[in-house]
Amino acid sequence: MKKINRHSVKYQLREAVLLIGTALFVIALFGFNGQQNNSEKLMGISFNYEKKEITLQVVTTGCTVKNDFQFKVSNNTITIIRKKRDICKMMPEKASFTYTFAETGLSKDKSYTIVNSFMANPDLANIP
Repeated sequence: MKKINRHSVKYQLREAVLLIGTALFVIALFGFNGQQNNSEKLMGISFNYEKKEITLQVVTTGCTVKNDFQFKVSNNTITIIRKKRDICKMMPEKASFTYTFAETGLSKDKSYTIVNSFMANPDLANIP
C-alpha cells in the first residue's frame, strides 16, 4: 500500500482552491463587466419620415449616451438593446437620442413591430 504524504495532499488542495478562485475572479471580471443584452424599457419612440430619423426616449441616471444602444432589426421586427448599463446615481429622468435610419438599419419604406416594453414613469426603469 502506498503511503499518502499529508503535505502533498494539502498542497494539492491549496492549488485546487487557488485555481478555482482565480477562475471565478476571471469570470466575474470579464463576464459581468457592465455589459448587458436585454431589450431596453422605452419611454417613447418616434419616427421622422422626411428626415429619415428615429428618436428614442429612455431613462438615464446620468451616464447614458447615444452609443449605449444597439438596434436589432430582423425582418419587420425592431429590438432596442442597451449595451452598457447606466451606473450613475442621479435621479432617473428621460433622455432622448436621435439616430438616422442608416445608423439603425431601418428602411423608410417598411412597417415595423417594436419588441421593447414601454413605461411612463422613469422610476420604474430598474424594476424587472
